[in-house]
Amino acid sequence: PFIVGDVLMSVRSEILGWIAARAGDIITDTSDVIDVADRVAGAAALDAAAFAAELLDLGRVLGESVRTPDAFGQLLLLPDFDTDTGRDGVVLLSAVAMAIAIGRVAWPSRPAARKARTSFIDRAHAAYGVTAQLGPDLHMWLSALVGTAVRLVSDLAANATPMVRVDSGVSLPSTVIAYQMYGDAKRAAGLVDISGSATPMIMPAGFEALAS
Repeated sequence: PFIVGDVLMSVRSEILGWIAARAGDIITDTSDVIDVADRVAGAAALDAAAFAAELLDLGRVLGESVRTPDAFGQLLLLPDFDTDTGRDGVVLLSAVAMAIAIGRVAWPSRPAARKARTSFIDRAHAAYGVTAQLGPDLHMWLSALVGTAVRLVSDLAANATPMVRVDSGVSLPSTVIAYQMYGDAKRAAGLVDISGSATPMIMPAGFEALAS
C-alpha cells in the first residue's frame, strides 16, 4: 500500500483514537457508527500492510459521512499528540478525508465554500510535508486527490449564493427581515445562524446574509 504501514503502526493508538473521536462527531447512521467502532477495535491486531489499508478506508468512511460545514470542521481538529509521528499520521489521514468530504457539503454561501477551500489547502500542504518523507508514489497520489477536490469545491464556490450586507438601522425580529428579504419568514433561522445573532427576536442592526 502507498501509506508506509511500518511508520504508522508505531503510533496506531493515537491515529485510531482520532478516528474514533471524529467518527463519534460526524457519523449519524447507527449501523455505520457500530461498524467503525468495531473496525477501530480490530485494527490494532492488523499487520502493517493491512493496517495502512484499513486506515485509508476508515478515512474514506469519515469523508463520505460529512454532510454539513460543522462536520467538515471536525476533520480539521488536531488535539495534542504524544508524538510528532502521531500528529503527522493524522494530518495525512485528515487531508484524505477532507478531500473526499469537501465536495459533498452543501455550502450555504460562496464565502463559506471559499473558507473551506482555504482550510483544506492549508491541511493538504501540511500533509505534503508528511508524504515527502514517505515516498514519491504517496506524494503524487495525494497531490492528484487534492487537485481534484480543489477544482470541485472551486466550482461549488463559483455557483454558491453570494453574501450581502444588511443594514436595517434598527434591531428587528429575524422573521420580519427574512420576509422582507426573501418573502419567506421560515428562512429566519438561516439569518440567525449566518449572522451569529444571540437571539432570533432581536437581530443586529447590521449583518451579513445570503443574497437570495
